[in-house]
Amino acid sequence: MRSALLVVTLLSTGCIPRLYGEEHTWEPPLNSWDLAEPPGDLVGEGWGVGDVAPDFRLTDQFGDSVSLWQFYGQVLLVDISTMWCAPCQELAKHTEATWQDYRDQGFVYLTVLQEDVEGGPVEQEDLTKWADTFGITAPVLDDSTKGATGSAIQQGIFPAVLVVGRDMRVIERVNPVEEKRVRAAIEAALE
Repeated sequence: MRSALLVVTLLSTGCIPRLYGEEHTWEPPLNSWDLAEPPGDLVGEGWGVGDVAPDFRLTDQFGDSVSLWQFYGQVLLVDISTMWCAPCQELAKHTEATWQDYRDQGFVYLTVLQEDVEGGPVEQEDLTKWADTFGITAPVLDDSTKGATGSAIQQGIFPAVLVVGRDMRVIERVNPVEEKRVRAAIEAALE
């Protein structure tokens, strides 16, 4: 009786159960950023150096969904910040110049905001404010739930700056976060 009820419930709600490890198809998001389809066998592992970075779908400053893996084939800098963090704000002052200096070499700068100025969830207007305040035209993304990038933060220290290679493997965690070190890590990954 329970299994019949479960089947009826699943069928009536439209829920189709999936088993872990079952293949899924990557769907390209609708946005104006660069887009490349990742290989079908790409599997996210984690945020450790050498791991394939896990894909995510986060909302950008324009309200569009952005996938990490849509940038497959490019070098990425993933800057995980909060709005209240002074070192994050200092890093943001250099975001646009860094992105523009390396963009033509196949580089994308992604800022991921986890908290607003009061430590609460980021809202759409916060993304726009961050981008406008620092003159950022690169993607600024909302991860208020910390579900996509929360495990990349070590010991609660912000910002976390990770360089991801063209194959989506994390190449380096830049620490300490200084503009000179950030640029050196990007240049090494672009070689």
